Amino acid sequence: MGDVNKMLEEQQRELERIRSKRHKGIDTASVRKVLNIVFLLLAVAGFIFYFQKSYRETGIIVIVVGMVVKIIEFFIRFLF
Repeated sequence: MGDVNKMLEEQQRELERIRSKRHKGIDTASVRKVLNIVFLLLAVAGFIFYFQKSYRETGIIVIVVGMVVKIIEFFIRFLF
């Protein structure tokens, strides 16, 4: 019984070592949060510009940039 417990503890330590290696990279959750905030700010700014007649093209450009930021966030979510 003691040998089985010892083997299980050893396997648990090995699993923890492997998990810690996997998570040493960039924290994708915080990167995604920042990208979402940037997207929301760009969306609001784009709509404000769009509904002002003299800045309609600028509004479209800002909205497109926001969409690109959102697509980048999407790929980060599903690839990492």
